[in-house]
Amino acid sequence: MYNLFPVILSGGSGTRLWPASRKSLPKQFKNFNNIGTLFSHTLNRVKELNNCNNLIIVSSRDYEFLLKKEIEKYNKESLLILEEISKNTSAAIFFAAKLALEKSANALLCIMPSDHWIPDFKEFKSVIKDSIKYAEQQYWITYGIKPSEPSTGFGYIKVSDTYLENIKDVEHFIEKPDFEMAKELLQSKSYYWNSGIFLVSAKKVLKSFDDHNPEIRSILEKVWSNRENFHNRSIIKKSFMEDIPNISIDKAIMEYEHFIKLVSYDGKWSDIGNWDSMNRLLVNHKNSDDANAILIDSKNTDIQSSERLIVGIGLQDLTIVDEMDATLIFKKGEAEKVKEVVKKLQKDNKKIADQYNFEYRPWGKFEVLLDSDECKVKKIIVDPSKSLSYQYHFKRSEHWTIVSGKAEVILNGIRKTYHVGESVIIPTQVKHSLTNNGKDLLIIIEVQYGSYFGEDDIIRVSDPYNR
Repeated sequence: MYNLFPVILSGGSGTRLWPASRKSLPKQFKNFNNIGTLFSHTLNRVKELNNCNNLIIVSSRDYEFLLKKEIEKYNKESLLILEEISKNTSAAIFFAAKLALEKSANALLCIMPSDHWIPDFKEFKSVIKDSIKYAEQQYWITYGIKPSEPSTGFGYIKVSDTYLENIKDVEHFIEKPDFEMAKELLQSKSYYWNSGIFLVSAKKVLKSFDDHNPEIRSILEKVWSNRENFHNRSIIKKSFMEDIPNISIDKAIMEYEHFIKLVSYDGKWSDIGNWDSMNRLLVNHKNSDDANAILIDSKNTDIQSSERLIVGIGLQDLTIVDEMDATLIFKKGEAEKVKEVVKKLQKDNKKIADQYNFEYRPWGKFEVLLDSDECKVKKIIVDPSKSLSYQYHFKRSEHWTIVSGKAEVILNGIRKTYHVGESVIIPTQVKHSLTNNGKDLLIIIEVQYGSYFGEDDIIRVSDPYNR
């Protein structure tokens, strides 16, 4: 499979898995108890597929360091397409096809989301391998899952009544149905869940855009030609992306394309799209020593807690999700409505809709301990051998106190080392940086004073992470 280019789409924010999944740390990068991250699981599947060779990842530029953190475990250098704003799967797949063709004129794309759970890697590889001959004949290959319940969370695909081997002709795609329609589709043998996984030649992708949406192709070509290249990274600039229609590949191409085959995937598969599917997955991987949840005299109830102990007594048909700053409780069967909660929080300009009170950075992470009109207090954790950028602020001064480790600080070009219990005062507009040259974590408490405490009041003079 020399010309096979796995393409991982990883730009979504996973609002239906709030409060565990948020824009600042979406579900594919969230470390869930006992299963790790969904992105890591996807990489393991790709490793079995072709040892992560020719891997293309399309994601948000905001997640670059999260991607690199996952990828570096595999000692592979991937091709990154980093979008400054998201414009859905049609743009992402077009960009992946363009990049693959720069590497091989006969490139085949195996396109997959980063948030699926497919435990049988060998079976997945076998199904993809058996489909290659059809993709080489210039068909789009989509992988369908036989419905097991009347789900309203998936799109559906109708196939013709030809039952030749395991591959079928696609008649049309169906948007996520309501419950009554989903029950009707479940009774028919002609409908499959749309897995969102495709196998297609890169040339066929471009031809499909020519045939069915040349206007969008023209826009995408212009955007691609104005990308910024940095070794293995292609940065898709916001100023050019704003003209791209926000449209899925199903809407832009698949609803019009005639050369589509469906291959039925009969192995275990789960689209971790909401808390119902996530709970089923986590229950199967639950350890007997999990100590964050206790249920007494309760039925059909799931508790997912990241840190605190949650105890339920006499509960029935409930899901409880607890994070350090938010708790979600809903009746089983109502999982799809979680996204409505996020929309309301966003409408009310509540930061909790999209942000945790902590954020990962290429150098480590920070946690907000207090955010008031008078000051902002952070706990900053710097990994060994990592540094913050050399920067300054216009609207705030800072006071650092070292609580663990040893800090090398530069203030206006003067370097000094500080130890536990010592403090550093950084006035407004003074250039400064922080480095951990030790083998242990460096932890400082930062108190910000001033008129504005936003992350956009950072002027970087130099940055080891090229932000």
